[in-house]
Amino acid sequence: MRLRAITILLLPALTSCSVWFFSGEHYYDRSRPVALVETTGGVELGATTEFGVLTLGGTADEGPCRVRYFLGPTPMVDDGALLRLSPTFVRAEIDLKTQAVRCLDRSPTPRDELLAMWTAEGTAVETVAVRLAQRDRVHGDVLEHPGRTLPPGAALFTTTEEDGLLFVGLVAAEATLDGARFYVFAGPDRLREMLAIPTRHPVDMVPKYRTDDISVLKPREPAEPPPQPTTAPSPLPPLLQPK
Repeated sequence: MRLRAITILLLPALTSCSVWFFSGEHYYDRSRPVALVETTGGVELGATTEFGVLTLGGTADEGPCRVRYFLGPTPMVDDGALLRLSPTFVRAEIDLKTQAVRCLDRSPTPRDELLAMWTAEGTAVETVAVRLAQRDRVHGDVLEHPGRTLPPGAALFTTTEEDGLLFVGLVAAEATLDGARFYVFAGPDRLREMLAIPTRHPVDMVPKYRTDDISVLKPREPAEPPPQPTTAPSPLPPLLQPK
């Protein structure tokens, strides 16, 4: 009887993790940490990082958005809002979790094997192997042209044995020098610039109840100040008004 009672109590917990339990997966799939963000001004590419879904904000840096990303191999869609984090990066804030890969905590070197990745439609990913430019008069976060067009906002990653994919930056624009073609990207220096901007902490969190029966915690909206009382003007001249 006691064993039956314990079994009944465990059923809700087993139901919530049954998808993972029977999937055969023993690790978190972070092989597609990219996103397609639809804004009021157009569509742009981004990456799902430990600091959120980051884009360059080329089409919009505020207002509503729709984010197409991946949860493991499965395409997902969620609505959110844009928030400007720095002069370089804009975050698409959504309720649900993403493949939040860690960021590279140093500048990339020529020894790092770099990979450009993006999703053009939100259903599949494209990848291109790239490498840092090593030429005279070329310095900083610059890539050699890989022989294939890289769209603005394509995410750059490197791979380590300990952490898997690490976020390096976002492709910003194509550049030319003496007839040679390159790609400039917003890399770890721009990430450090973003993190150096002060933010309010800690933040009060309140539950948000979604229509799909998922509850999440969101920052509490600041309360509006109460309206200031107004006094009717006195009909008396200023010299005759009571003090």
